[in-house]
Amino acid sequence: MTQTVPQNPLQDAALQPYRFFLQQRGEIFSTELARITEQYGSLRAYANLHHSLGAHKIKDAAGRSFWRLREYMPHAAALWLTTDALNFQRHAHFQFTPQAEGFFELVVPEESLHHGSYMELRVQPGNASHGARALRRVPAFARWVEQDTVMPGQWCARLWLPEKPFRFTHRRPARQPFPRIYEAHVGMAQPSLQRNKNSVGSYAAFAAHVLPRIRECGYTAVQLMGILEHPLYRSFGYQVSSYFAPCSRYGTPDEFKALVDAAHSLGLAVILDVPHAHACPNTEQGLARYDGSDYFFSGTLNQWGTPSFDFSQEMTRRFLLSNCRYWLEEYRVDGFRSDAVGNILYLDHGMDDDFSHVGRCFYDKDGKPRGNTCGELYLALSNTLTHQLCPSAITIAEEFSGMPGLTCPPEQGGLGFDYRFAMGIPDYWAKCVVSPRDMGSMWYEMTNHRPYDRTISYVECHDQCINGKDAMIWRLLGERMYSHMALATDNWAVSRGLAFYRLMRLITLATADAGYLNFMGNEFGHPEWLDAEDHAHRQWHLAESPDLKYSLLAAWDKAQMLELVQPHLNSFHQTPFFRFIHEEKRLLAFERGRLLFAFNFHELDAQKNLTFAVTPGKYTELLSSDERRFAGHGNLDISGQPVEHFTQPLPDRPEGAIHLYLPPLVGLVLLRKNNLKKD
Repeated sequence: MTQTVPQNPLQDAALQPYRFFLQQRGEIFSTELARITEQYGSLRAYANLHHSLGAHKIKDAAGRSFWRLREYMPHAAALWLTTDALNFQRHAHFQFTPQAEGFFELVVPEESLHHGSYMELRVQPGNASHGARALRRVPAFARWVEQDTVMPGQWCARLWLPEKPFRFTHRRPARQPFPRIYEAHVGMAQPSLQRNKNSVGSYAAFAAHVLPRIRECGYTAVQLMGILEHPLYRSFGYQVSSYFAPCSRYGTPDEFKALVDAAHSLGLAVILDVPHAHACPNTEQGLARYDGSDYFFSGTLNQWGTPSFDFSQEMTRRFLLSNCRYWLEEYRVDGFRSDAVGNILYLDHGMDDDFSHVGRCFYDKDGKPRGNTCGELYLALSNTLTHQLCPSAITIAEEFSGMPGLTCPPEQGGLGFDYRFAMGIPDYWAKCVVSPRDMGSMWYEMTNHRPYDRTISYVECHDQCINGKDAMIWRLLGERMYSHMALATDNWAVSRGLAFYRLMRLITLATADAGYLNFMGNEFGHPEWLDAEDHAHRQWHLAESPDLKYSLLAAWDKAQMLELVQPHLNSFHQTPFFRFIHEEKRLLAFERGRLLFAFNFHELDAQKNLTFAVTPGKYTELLSSDERRFAGHGNLDISGQPVEHFTQPLPDRPEGAIHLYLPPLVGLVLLRKNNLKKD
């Protein structure tokens, strides 16, 4: 009896014990969305705090302009605006007036503020003792925040109101099937040859030099980390202080808009990495203890020692939803990569748990429900809002526990993401680098996902390449990367490492369910990690040096994007179909649409007549990882006249037999044509 493949978690028989939790998601979401629509008119109108809070120039009935500033500080007793014009001193005329429900409002003449004005808040908490010093705070909705050059520990908001506002000239690109995502960090994308000790890459330089490289390499989207303002540079942007301000280290807000516009001109989508799970612990620079209380946060620290948002508060949810709307509308980004989604899904943040069983997603070690239903509600609302505002938007969950259904709509037991990252794959490759794993486990790890969860695969993202962590290529080659990467040199360990690296990237791409990601520089085997100090750069010149093997690794990555995926997207829309495996000989083969992939992971043994069953037809060799243009040995170099293979009939079977030659540590891609006659 044929079993029906489940299309969502509610149809998944394995999840029936947890059906209550899955249905509850949809019920809570639909009830809240109905309330929001009735009370506010729409979800978009609900996510409008950035229009009502912060500093805004408005006009009265007589047409006179003035500034209205509003803040939400429910636990503050008094609040003042201080500026550089006031020498950052409190003045009675710049004290906010308390409003209902924790809001404060201040109206000042138009001439009080201008483009570039420095602004700070002084807060008197309600629980402060008499005569206590007022707290310094950067306004929560500041759109431009700068670090003090004299006192680096100090940050200050500036009013962004240029005479000529930036105008976008290019439309968002259409949504691309099977997205190929290039993850990057603007500040640390600076060329190593141009870097000095304290330099940081800029929006302008990234737009001019890195974006064209990304496009030329065949990627369809750029995923940017570290854009939201953060005082601790080595946090890579994951301790955000100002959620509505693009990082000033790289340039002005308009220069970031120009970067987005430039990406769109190249047909690249821009995905913003947003840390909505937790925030910067700094008080003077960020939201922590904003009004002297826990404010938007739970009051307990997470595994990173930073405050986690309290999603049970409606104002917390509205703040973060407004943040999503702001970046989509003001900067025209094309979607979000949501960081640390597990920190939002679980009341205990999922700490100290390997989630070895799906039941761990719903119950903790003591058998108690662990789900944060308010966190789930926020995620469902944010994904809904994002797709309402921008139907072509991409939303991706970085989530470690394997929570089922993240990429299904709430009414089907999901949370509405488009994709989730296959985070187990880089962990698996890290183990393979240490010691070989069996081929069965490789096939399992590469293809392991529920049929209704759309996943994006990768060999390594920034997690494997920052703060002294070793990228896969370094784990394979080590210090030899400094001495044996010239074409004129030969070394068995390097040759073996490069061959294995090419196989890692090919099979990860070939089995990727719905998309693929690469971290900047890894496409050419960048030899160093990334940090905020000695290695805050990328050695782009290595990929441009024809006498180095780095350039040939770059060619391999480019060929996979432009010669394999782009011309054969229809095949990548289909699920990989297992065909052959041999553990002792370390062989694996599978079909995907009209493409046939065959791998020999053995380090020594060549397969001179590998035979297995495939869909009948004529197969033409399309790509070989052993080609010399990719730093291969040329034992299976198809750069000349590609070899054609005709399948032979198999008795009593619909498949045909194919015969292939596979040298050691080589992957071969063939294209099937439904033509059994030799031309």
